[in-house]
Amino acid sequence: MVALVCIGLYFLEHRAAIRQAAAEVDAQTILAAMAAIIIGLLPGAWAWQRLCARRLHGVTTLHGILVYLRSAVGKYTPGGVLTFVVQQRLLGRHGSSPAMLVQTFVGAALAGCLSAGMLGLPAAFALAEDGTDERWILAGSLLLLLVLVFALRARRWPIVTKIWTNVGMPPPLPFAQATVLLAGASGLTGVHLAVLGRHTGGGALFLVSAYALSTIFGLVFAVLPGAVGVRDGALLFILATRLAPADAAMLALLSRALIVAGDVIGAALSALALRLTPSTLHFGRDTT
Repeated sequence: MVALVCIGLYFLEHRAAIRQAAAEVDAQTILAAMAAIIIGLLPGAWAWQRLCARRLHGVTTLHGILVYLRSAVGKYTPGGVLTFVVQQRLLGRHGSSPAMLVQTFVGAALAGCLSAGMLGLPAAFALAEDGTDERWILAGSLLLLLVLVFALRARRWPIVTKIWTNVGMPPPLPFAQATVLLAGASGLTGVHLAVLGRHTGGGALFLVSAYALSTIFGLVFAVLPGAVGVRDGALLFILATRLAPADAAMLALLSRALIVAGDVIGAALSALALRLTPSTLHFGRDTT
């Protein structure tokens, strides 16, 4: 509530300039940004599918992706409870349980924070009033390399895998795969901000990085419906370090609206696909 009130006051203070900045965004730009968001949904859904693939035998990759997309709008309910309800309804016959789904969400959230942290380093440097963009490439690459090396080596170190899973983490290799996929999802989705703000002078790298960094706040406060207010406030604060106040507010507002629209479109399309092609999404049936 505090975040929403602060954002509202900010919008009221700059409402005239915000309307002028929004008027400069044409329909083609909106469609291009929406396309980037919808494309960015796919690697995120694939990452979730990889985390639960070993526990849900008989579920294809396509089916897992469609289930995730179908349940995505549930995050806009308190605690995201509708997400787990939809997932359990669609996957219950394959052996899923609420505890397993929550554990998968926690693993995906941790992988998402790690990947968003890597992509968010340029924006973090901007917050520290350091315009150097080269170091984030080296730091992010090294961190990603360490995660992949650990995941691959852990397969030869049973004790590491046992400790890792005993604390509630997904197996190391699927976790590394999910981290890479979520980095792609965050980067692709962040392109929508670069498309919307290409005339603001912020630079594509900074805008994509700002979106990635703001998603960490959304994951930390996932108990809130869609992290509304918290993620938006974080994005507004980060953008305001380099952009004019009206441009920062306009981008934060449009970003939230398009993200919600993208989730709704993804859920609608996946629901249609699940309804029309149920027989092609499963395997492992007794065909003898």
